[in-house]
Amino acid sequence: MKYKYFITSGTDPYANLAAERCLFEFANENTAILYLWQNGNTIVIGKNQDVYSECRADEFKAQGGRIVRRMSGGGAVYHDLGNLNFSIIAVKANDSEQAYLELILRMAENLGIKAEFGGRNDVVCSGRKFSGSAVYNDGDKVCRHGTVLVHSDIEKMTYYLTPEREKLKRHGVESVRSRVMNLYEADPKITVDAVKKSFIEAAGAEPLYEKINKQMLEEYAGLFGSEKWIYGGQK
Repeated sequence: MKYKYFITSGTDPYANLAAERCLFEFANENTAILYLWQNGNTIVIGKNQDVYSECRADEFKAQGGRIVRRMSGGGAVYHDLGNLNFSIIAVKANDSEQAYLELILRMAENLGIKAEFGGRNDVVCSGRKFSGSAVYNDGDKVCRHGTVLVHSDIEKMTYYLTPEREKLKRHGVESVRSRVMNLYEADPKITVDAVKKSFIEAAGAEPLYEKINKQMLEEYAGLFGSEKWIYGGQK
């Protein structure tokens, strides 16, 4: 199986999640898709989460932030331009959690980072998490997507995300801040562009030249940007 990569320059979360869904059509028995993207000033909620339980939603929006609900489960995350998002889309027959995690480790190794699995889908350096992920499927295809913290604003992340304290206690930590890190803390020379390049090298990926269906893109962007989807009928 070979990888083809697609990188978007836009930072609108609704369009970016829409592009992810459109890229499903290009995954097949011989090809997996590596999608690299960034959202500006966004909180991304898991499919089954309550927006107001997971973040300071009204305050965040008042400060220009955007909230979007993804199609996978898991916890709420904060995205800014110091964070790189990645999606790996493959047919179920080729999907492997182990291979996926090993790709993340190779990406980090290419950057001189000694990383390891930190439980579930977390990847850590010196015991602190810099990458997490979630998964969802549609028919015979699977998407594993996640984040890589490069030089994200962790103080802002800590303030606006409000995970339950019991959840933090189960992880044996007192705050989000105490358990996450940016890769630049390990090496100040690491940039988002360097992480993109490292991902492509780790996957041995070639560019995806096929064009995304514009009508499909607009339809999915409308879904992800709708109040009904974002708030799920809540406040």
